[in-house]
Amino acid sequence: MPLEQDDKGTYIFSSKDLCLIKEIPEIIQMGVDSLKIEGRLKTEYYLATVINTYRNAIDDYIKDPNNYDYTKYIKELEKAKTRSLTTFYFNDRNNKDFQEYEGKQYNPNYEFAGKILNSKEQEDNIYTMEIKNKLKLGDTLEIIIPGQVETYKFNIDKLWDSETDEEIEYINPGKLGQSVKIKLPIKVEEDWILRRKK
Repeated sequence: MPLEQDDKGTYIFSSKDLCLIKEIPEIIQMGVDSLKIEGRLKTEYYLATVINTYRNAIDDYIKDPNNYDYTKYIKELEKAKTRSLTTFYFNDRNNKDFQEYEGKQYNPNYEFAGKILNSKEQEDNIYTMEIKNKLKLGDTLEIIIPGQVETYKFNIDKLWDSETDEEIEYINPGKLGQSVKIKLPIKVEEDWILRRKK
């Protein structure tokens, strides 16, 4: 692999994210028994999305290999990506589309909203959630449900200060572990992840 440099430096450690969701049938047919999801320096949100998506894709392919449709899984992965996606050399030994030359690491459409801290259901489906980004009434959130690729979408209609129980209209993350009480449309469990549509 040639090492090249321009006015921004070199890019040998600036790769795109490996994505082989389309290739799941081929990987399974090859006899692969396990996949490793790269998670260093990734958020719980990224890991929850990617692991849950691949788990569902594998299970769905095994149940019904003739109707495997990778597009619904790629849509879910796109919500968590931090860089562009590539297959590296899986399909093409001459592939050169795997470097992130612009150095962008962001997702313009979705972000980590928070994580459920308690699974004990409160009155009217009110749960305590550790927040990761600003939340306000009317925001669209998605609950990532383990074991299914489809998320549960809803709009925030109630928020409470987790210390005073006072109703609030918005909350900004300002300290590590900051939390809020939120009304959810379904029952959830501890450590479930929510994303926010920007």
